[in-house]
Amino acid sequence: MTDTPALPLEERNLLRAALNGPLLDQDPIQVGLCLRLCGRRLLQRAGAAALANGWRGSPHAFVLTREGWALLKAERQRKPLRRAG
Repeated sequence: MTDTPALPLEERNLLRAALNGPLLDQDPIQVGLCLRLCGRRLLQRAGAAALANGWRGSPHAFVLTREGWALLKAERQRKPLRRAG
């Protein structure tokens, strides 16, 4: 798994955006970043598996993988908690 600091800010922001839903391939720069994240196994194409699970969007969209979820979860847990009072 890739460490979070090793990812550029644009790629981290793309992973966070993938939490809200599949990333559509509209912008060529975004597609390039998504493909780079696919190479790191943090994103994957939606494809037939997503369609079989009931998603009716583009099969060319990008969704998070388990490794992507784990990376974002680890990043959230690393942040210090704020203390009240």
